[in-house]
Amino acid sequence: MNFLLLPDLAAMAMLLSILYFLRMRHPREAVDLWLIGLLFIFLEAIVHAAYPAPGPWRLAAHVVALNFFMVAGAIFLWASGRDIFPRKATLLYLLVNCLPVSALLTIYGLYIRDPRAYQAAAGCGLLVGVGSAFAIARTWRLGRGWWILFVQLCTWIPIWLFASAGSFRDAAYFILFVLYFSTAVVFQISLPRKSLGKVAIVTGFVIWSFVFLFHSWVTNHPGYDAIADEIWNLQKFLVTIGMLLVLLEQQVSTNEWYAFHDHLTGLPNQRLFEDRLSAAIQQSQVNNTRTALLMVDLDGFKLINDTHGHDVGDELLRHIAHNLRSAIRLPDTLARLGGDEFMIIATDLPSDQPADLIARINATRISHALHKAVSINGNALTVTGSIGVAVYPDDTTDGVLLRRLADQRMYEQKRQIPFSF
Repeated sequence: MNFLLLPDLAAMAMLLSILYFLRMRHPREAVDLWLIGLLFIFLEAIVHAAYPAPGPWRLAAHVVALNFFMVAGAIFLWASGRDIFPRKATLLYLLVNCLPVSALLTIYGLYIRDPRAYQAAAGCGLLVGVGSAFAIARTWRLGRGWWILFVQLCTWIPIWLFASAGSFRDAAYFILFVLYFSTAVVFQISLPRKSLGKVAIVTGFVIWSFVFLFHSWVTNHPGYDAIADEIWNLQKFLVTIGMLLVLLEQQVSTNEWYAFHDHLTGLPNQRLFEDRLSAAIQQSQVNNTRTALLMVDLDGFKLINDTHGHDVGDELLRHIAHNLRSAIRLPDTLARLGGDEFMIIATDLPSDQPADLIARINATRISHALHKAVSINGNALTVTGSIGVAVYPDDTTDGVLLRRLADQRMYEQKRQIPFSF
């Protein structure tokens, strides 16, 4: 047992525990994969620290450690691309291609130094890689699958050349370099921009990949052992800390989203609605256009809630929100202020149309969207709504008064049931 590695193992165990408890509070599939990948890295570190004296058990430990690196890299690569590549096809591709990689690493771990063994593994890897690349190219769009073919050729041909030249260590570690560098590239593509966690993760995997690439050179230059050992530990912690940062950044982003959106429908809430209304009025002032504010209140929604239950009522509100969102233009804003009240901001409306025509056109469109039947639990539900419209600047130039006018006209409309235009 190498007791000098115990502090590093303890630190990594602590970081894994923090990531695990964060995952328990905020479950995410990607975090599960990160944890599994890091667990294999932790197990590799344990195996490395417990390397026995030279002999059969040391060869077995070496094989296990190298394959743990491969499994961890494959899991990280799968986790990094799960949201941008077809999941089933990508998972099958990784599983198939891990077989020749594992064979190559096992041959090296067992200290077999026959070039033919490495060439056989490289040949099988090339055949499997090219075949699976052609297969996956048919699944992926935009020709992304053909890049996989290029990567396969650039991976197995150098390995064949390394083996032919007797550079067996280079042959084994080059495949790990490709695996971890590919993971860095895919994380760079998939993680959000302007993320500090992304910078740490991508940097960590790039360092990790080059540690594998230059492992043979460092081994042949003993004077650099100390620096190499420090770098070897650095990237593990950098990746782990980066994953913690990404998880925290995602949680902050989620909290910010919920601060400005309605939890039930996902629509902007009152806070975001007021910001959008102020922005729309300012835009109308600059562009000399109109802004219409529509207050929508559902008629008879309480009866549906009482008759069918609140779960059906919530589902109905989600369907109505979807129908209303489909009825408005892309630049317009649909907000839910609570209960069965919705607000719509129609921006940049033409200034050459009468205000009453603008109000009628928008209210008619919204009324048609409300009248769409909704099927919930086998029940066809239809609702109507009272709509009040106020237009800036014809009715008022003040945002507060504009909303008050729309509210008053909505209640006037509600008193005139049945609703008609």
